[in-house]
Amino acid sequence: MNFPPTSPSILELNSWVWLREQQHRLDTLSPDDIEPIVRHRDYVWLMGLWERSEAGRTIALNHPGLQYEFRRALPDLHLEDVVGSAYAIRRYTVDEHLGSEAGLRRLRRLLNDRLGVGVIVDFIPNHCAVDARWPSEHPEWFVPCLDASGNGCFRTGDAHLSHGRDPYFPAWTDTAQFNYAYPEARRVLLEQLLSIAERADGVRCDMAMLMLREVFARTWCQDPGVEFWAEAIATVKARHPGFLFIAEAYWGLEWNLMQLGFDYCYDKTLYDRLCRRDAHGIAAHLRAEPRFSERVVRFAENHDEPPARQVFGQSWWNATLLCATVPGAFLEYLGQGERTVRLPVQLGREAKIASHPPARRFLDRLAAFRRTLGERFVVYDVPHPQVVAYRRGQYDFFLNLGDQGVHLSSQDAVLVLPPHGASVVSVPEDGARPAAGDIAWLDEVQPVHAQAL
Repeated sequence: MNFPPTSPSILELNSWVWLREQQHRLDTLSPDDIEPIVRHRDYVWLMGLWERSEAGRTIALNHPGLQYEFRRALPDLHLEDVVGSAYAIRRYTVDEHLGSEAGLRRLRRLLNDRLGVGVIVDFIPNHCAVDARWPSEHPEWFVPCLDASGNGCFRTGDAHLSHGRDPYFPAWTDTAQFNYAYPEARRVLLEQLLSIAERADGVRCDMAMLMLREVFARTWCQDPGVEFWAEAIATVKARHPGFLFIAEAYWGLEWNLMQLGFDYCYDKTLYDRLCRRDAHGIAAHLRAEPRFSERVVRFAENHDEPPARQVFGQSWWNATLLCATVPGAFLEYLGQGERTVRLPVQLGREAKIASHPPARRFLDRLAAFRRTLGERFVVYDVPHPQVVAYRRGQYDFFLNLGDQGVHLSSQDAVLVLPPHGASVVSVPEDGARPAAGDIAWLDEVQPVHAQAL
């Protein structure tokens, strides 16, 4: 099948939690189980699909900070709810609690052939689980312990190795840090990517900027000498031209990763400015060159960030509407607009969430609506500090990110935006007069208002 080359809509599923709620495994899902949630989406990201670490589970069960987070998210926490981190991987095979490799192949066929949806899975390039077979069998593939105090390190056999880490945060104690200065380690990781590309349509690459040559050298005092991503992406795409590479990226390094071959990178800048309700900063960011702005992933929620309702309050509709209707890919997290507490990736069950049908209808219709948007994109100059306004295709969008009502005046009319409100105006384009019904569904989502000129 041919997946859309630009602006895909991606739905993230917490695989363990969702399958448990469905009382299914990958092998037993039917079209009726999956079609209602992936309708109008281009890809489904099966987050947390791979085999988890028993050592990591034990670490999580004995970590006071994590225990606090677990009980905050799941007050009736049980021992079996802690399943180990989705990002401390023992092997890139489907976790037996979720199904089988045959089940993944079956689900992918169903999604690809029947529903026209691609499958994205995780690739964790920075590290593997401490109890994966590689640290004990090939310790030379990993960064040796560089800390004389032993903090951030672990022992396996005779080897003393470093845990994986982001240089700005404590080490992830359930992981072992790959050494990108060691050619054999890079070769094995490339082989792993090629194996994944046989079984999926794309990868979301965890903390992709940590593999950049400059970042790795600065973090571990060893220079890999090459850019891993340049070789890896080129090699995979030579065999699988349509395979999608998405980078989780921070620190303003998105363009660097795009230059190495990534199709899309996280847009944390937009997210942060949305969190600050920085309308002028958002407008400036949206004016970036198309070669950048069309290759970022916009999001108001994902498994790493707090729920959109917690962060944006009543403006979660606005933040989501903006992310879905500006250029770039759009990432939606299943349950967005309903949950109020972030679920740690070590848990396999989520607290019962009260169903909110308006939120579900909004997201479903928004996914369909964004497919109708034209290519034209213009950001308007708006003096008001809490309003973002832009044209996308045949629609004008006016979003009030603040908690005070706004009156916007022009020569022709006065536009009233309620607190946390928005107006989507269908306007003529090339002489055509769009039907008001195209966006009438937005009127169901107060305080979002739709109208036609």
